[in-house]
Amino acid sequence: MNSDIEKKPNSPNPRIYYGWWIVLVSLLGITVKIGAFNRNFTIYVIPIRKELGIGVSSIAFADMLGRLTAGIAAPIIGYLVDKFGYRNMLVFGGITSGLGFIFLAAVHSYFMFCLVLVGLISFGVRAGYHTAAIPAINAWFRKHRGLAMSIISTGNGFGGAFAPLVAWMVLTWGWRRSSFITGIFVIVFMTSTSWLVKQSPESMGLKPDGIIEDPNINLSDSDYGEEEDFGISEAMHTVAYWQLMIATGLRNTVTSGINLLMAPMMIWFLQGTDRSETESLIIASFFMMVFSVGSMALNPMIGWVGDRWRKEKVSALCMLLGGASMLVLLDRSGALWQLGLFAVMLALSDAANPLAWAMLGDYFGRKNFATLQGWHHLPNQLMSMSTPVWMGYIFDKTDSYYWSLIPCIIIYICAAGSYWTLRRPIKLSPSNTPIRN
Repeated sequence: MNSDIEKKPNSPNPRIYYGWWIVLVSLLGITVKIGAFNRNFTIYVIPIRKELGIGVSSIAFADMLGRLTAGIAAPIIGYLVDKFGYRNMLVFGGITSGLGFIFLAAVHSYFMFCLVLVGLISFGVRAGYHTAAIPAINAWFRKHRGLAMSIISTGNGFGGAFAPLVAWMVLTWGWRRSSFITGIFVIVFMTSTSWLVKQSPESMGLKPDGIIEDPNINLSDSDYGEEEDFGISEAMHTVAYWQLMIATGLRNTVTSGINLLMAPMMIWFLQGTDRSETESLIIASFFMMVFSVGSMALNPMIGWVGDRWRKEKVSALCMLLGGASMLVLLDRSGALWQLGLFAVMLALSDAANPLAWAMLGDYFGRKNFATLQGWHHLPNQLMSMSTPVWMGYIFDKTDSYYWSLIPCIIIYICAAGSYWTLRRPIKLSPSNTPIRN
């Protein structure tokens, strides 16, 4: 009897699958992005507003221009990710956004603020980070795609958990010095970690999820349980592609406003009991951390559930919780338990975000993922870019966020309906015979 055990072609890699290292790098990069911009830039809104003598809606308008520019460029960026690789785009995004924070420290006019925010920070943030990391994860995972994408999305929580630190930096050193230090850190960190990212498991003799490819046995992708790849035009001719785009667009319509205005909105709620602005900012930064840590803890759980249940249903239920979180703030009682409930329910909603990109990969495969993701971003940004503006405009006119929250609740409900009714597309063979994925 031969003492050597024959290695099965589908045997799992006994070492740590390299894809999990890419998950770690992506997680750290997204942590930096969220900590510097998406979640915590809201802390800069009030001091920038006061120093430049502008309204909340003016800052939100600059953010809208950034989203518009990124949305228009998204299909091209997606193509560049597929062409030049995930690593190069991660480095590009890090350097561009980092320079933006450095130059932000020197702006003294609204025009220069818009130029830096739109042309460097916003563009860099949307050209790298998630835009490159999500296609990388989609390429390296199939069976555990939802879990892997949810793990990297815990970076939303890790980054947001630095809200008290950012608030301390702004209150102690001022927003200009804080911005300069942030820019230096972003450039150094992103350029020193992104080199670990590899383009595909096939380049290392692997299949997605860590299956070792045996060169002596010719197995097709279907033998590994891989989905069929849709062409770009083919995917765009399916109802599922556009319905998923609408669902994510509706979700991000609310998220774009909440991310930029979370600190001012929490301060408005807390000042319902006549707290001072400084006290309210400190309390708000703590509950922003609660929201971020909650999102961080819930992301892997939601991803795990999505890989075992229908991602569409999980996403829909989480959107309903997001709408319910808005209701909590309407009475402006200033009660801390209500702010805590808002943070936890909103975290549940936020934790479902990566499931949308996992669905895009499940539906249409790996080959053209970044390009298809880029085309998703264009209408997505067009739908969501105005939210901070009209929310800020309502506040500037009424000194209240009450009438901003009502539309957000309705939009969340519409997003839930879009996710709930999503159905996986059927790929047709050249003879128009359905192919089972």
